[in-house]
Amino acid sequence: MPHYIHHYWQVYFEYVNLMKDLSYRHIPLGLISNFYQYISPETRDQMEDEAFGHQLTTACPLPQDIQPFFDQHKQQIKRIAYRPQNGKVLLHFEHLRFTENNYTQFHPNQTLVLARWKKADYFGLPVISKPELASEVNKEAHAEYIEKANALLKPYAKHPVFGTAFFKEKLRKDIVQFIDVIDQIETLFHMQPIAAVVVGTTEDVYSRVLALQTVKRHITSICLQHGALMGDEAFLPIFTTLHGVFGKYEKDWYEDKGCQPEQVEITGHPRFDMVKDRKPLQQELLFRKLNFSPGKKTVLVATQPFSEAFYVNVLKTLAKQKDIQLIIKPHPWEMARNRLNDYVSIERAANQVKLIKKEIDLYDLLPYMDMVITLTSTVGLEAMLFQKSVLIGKMTEGRRYPYYESLGSYHMEKPVELAEKAIRILSDEQEMKLAKQQGALFIKEHYPHARSTDVLLSLLKIKTGIAFHRSR
Repeated sequence: MPHYIHHYWQVYFEYVNLMKDLSYRHIPLGLISNFYQYISPETRDQMEDEAFGHQLTTACPLPQDIQPFFDQHKQQIKRIAYRPQNGKVLLHFEHLRFTENNYTQFHPNQTLVLARWKKADYFGLPVISKPELASEVNKEAHAEYIEKANALLKPYAKHPVFGTAFFKEKLRKDIVQFIDVIDQIETLFHMQPIAAVVVGTTEDVYSRVLALQTVKRHITSICLQHGALMGDEAFLPIFTTLHGVFGKYEKDWYEDKGCQPEQVEITGHPRFDMVKDRKPLQQELLFRKLNFSPGKKTVLVATQPFSEAFYVNVLKTLAKQKDIQLIIKPHPWEMARNRLNDYVSIERAANQVKLIKKEIDLYDLLPYMDMVITLTSTVGLEAMLFQKSVLIGKMTEGRRYPYYESLGSYHMEKPVELAEKAIRILSDEQEMKLAKQQGALFIKEHYPHARSTDVLLSLLKIKTGIAFHRSR
C-alpha cells in the first residue's frame, strides 16, 4: 500500500478508538463519520510522506485486520428487541441508482422508499419523506455532544489530523447531522415494521445510520456495490450485515481485507439489468441525432476527472482518422464543474467528433458502438455486458487499480499506443472478434448475474423469510 493509505487506516483506527464511548441512542458517532472527508488536502499531501506515521500512536494495520476492527466495534452496539409483524423492505433512494423496472419488481404492500422529496408513491411504492421525519429531532443534544467531542479532542491539539481546524470544524458540523439523522431513523423504525434495508452505498450519513440501526435491531441490511472497485476509502469498511458485489474479484478483495465469506454476496447491481431489459433508441434515429453515418465505425470514449492528458492523447490520435466517428462522454463530475475545454476543442476541430453530455442516454449509445475506451469507469464493464470491444487505459500515477488487468493486452498504459491499437482492431474483423472474446471472458468472471434484481429479491427472502417480489 502507498504511504497515504497506510496512514489513512492508522488515523481512522485511532479516531474510532478515541470516539468509541461517544454514542447517541446506542449508535457510536465515530462509526458514522465518513472519515476521508475529515482529512484536508494539505494533510492528505503530508500523509504521502513515510515520516507522517511517526506522529501516530496506532500501529499500521495489516489489510486483513481492517474489517475485523470495525466488526468488533459494531459488536459493541447494544442490541434491542425488534421483531416487527408483516415486516417490509426499506429502499433508500439516494445513491441506490435503481431503474423504474427495478422498483416495479418490489411489492407495494411490503416495500417502502426513503427519499429526500415528498411524493405519495414512487413507481407505485409508498414513500417516506425525510423532511417529514425532521420534526422528530432532539436539537438540545447538539451542544451537549459537541462539547463531549471537544473534551475528547482536547489532549490532541498537536495531532497531525485531529488538531487541524479543518478536522474540528467538519466534526462539529457532522455531529449535529448525526444526531438529527439518528433521531429520524429511530422514528422511522417506530412508524414502520422494517424487516430489511437496502442501500446503494454507506458513504452518506443516512445510509450509514440505517446500516448501524439494523445492527442494533439484529435485522438484515444489504449495501450494493455502487461502482467499479477503485480504492479503499469509498468501499471499506462494510457497515451493513451483507455486502452485494459485482463478482469474484470484489468478493476476493473484501476477504483479503478481513471480511468473512458470509458478509459478501455476489449479486451484481440491478441497474445493469437494463442491458437486457431496456429497449434502446432506434439506430437510425440515434445516428441522425449525431449526424453520423451508420456505415462507419463508431467509438465511444468515456472520460474521467484528472486524466485529461491521457484522454486528449487518445482522442487526438483517433480524431485524425476521418473514417472513425468519435463520441466523447464526459464524467458527471467534469460536466458539473465545466472541465470540458480540451474535449470541446477536439470536437470543434473535426466533424466526425461529438461531445455528448446529457442529451443522449449512455444505454442508447452503447448498443451501437463498435468500441468503447475508458480508464477506471464502470462504462468499460457496461460495454462488455453489451458485448462490445473494449480497450482500458492503465493508470500510471498514484495507486494501482487492478480491476481491469485480466483484460491483458487490451489494458494499456500509453494512450497513443492504445489509440493505434483501437484503429487496428476496427479495421480487422478477426481482431474485433478476439477483442469481444476477451470481454466475454471478463464478464464470465467479473459479472455472472444477468438478472441482479432477481438475485437481490431471492437473497432478501432467504435472510428474512419474506417474499418482497411483486407477482406478475
